[in-house]
Amino acid sequence: MNFLTSTAISSVQEKIDVSVYFYPEAAEESVQNVRSYLIGLSQVRDVKYISREEALEKFRENHGENESIISSLEELEENPLGATLVIKTHNPNDYPFVLETLDNPEFTQFVQDKNYDDHKEIIERIDRITDRVRNFGIILSGIFVMIAVLIVINTIRVAIYTHREEIGIMKLVGASNWFVRMPFLAEGVLYAFLATLVIIGIIYPLSFFAEPYISGFFETESVGMIDYLNHNFLWIFVTQFVAMSVLNIISTGFALGRYLKV
Repeated sequence: MNFLTSTAISSVQEKIDVSVYFYPEAAEESVQNVRSYLIGLSQVRDVKYISREEALEKFRENHGENESIISSLEELEENPLGATLVIKTHNPNDYPFVLETLDNPEFTQFVQDKNYDDHKEIIERIDRITDRVRNFGIILSGIFVMIAVLIVINTIRVAIYTHREEIGIMKLVGASNWFVRMPFLAEGVLYAFLATLVIIGIIYPLSFFAEPYISGFFETESVGMIDYLNHNFLWIFVTQFVAMSVLNIISTGFALGRYLKV
């Protein structure tokens, strides 16, 4: 879930940029000075320069089917468009700060407009979705933990009842409390190991099957689910095994304390 959330956010963030439009009379040297300043900011990842000629060509392509706009453009003697800088930051939340730096009087005389408002709602929506997915993941994990604890406690209770005669004999021959409890704790760790193998065995085929659909949804060639699993296999396996072992040991200890009278 964390991987898919990160992939979704990264996919959307890659498509977010902010354009800064300059007055047609702004000299190219002035625009390049602004670009150099922006590149020097730690928050900025990339600044693409679009010349007046390139801006005009893109405008023609975007409005090629609108004859009235094209004819009006032809009537003008000069290119009415200025140069453009397309800004990408490392974090979408950095855009307000970056654009605020352009309010400096040194730059405002060249800058005609900024289209941040078009993306502001998208950025805010990303933040809201991220928070909701994170909260949903926490709630879902809590529910699964509760279910797992109840299953372990119930299983131990049944096991104690089933082996009550053997436990009684062990106590008669002088077995210590830990000697009686240890098989149940070891069984919990064994089940955690087997459960981890089952989870890994399910995740890999599911990832192979789901990756093409998820990649298509995010409009990218590959979200890298399999690569992520391969590179983090040991960490995922150990984390899952340790987490389930600790959960099983705690649940088993609680069940033994409640139902095992030794």
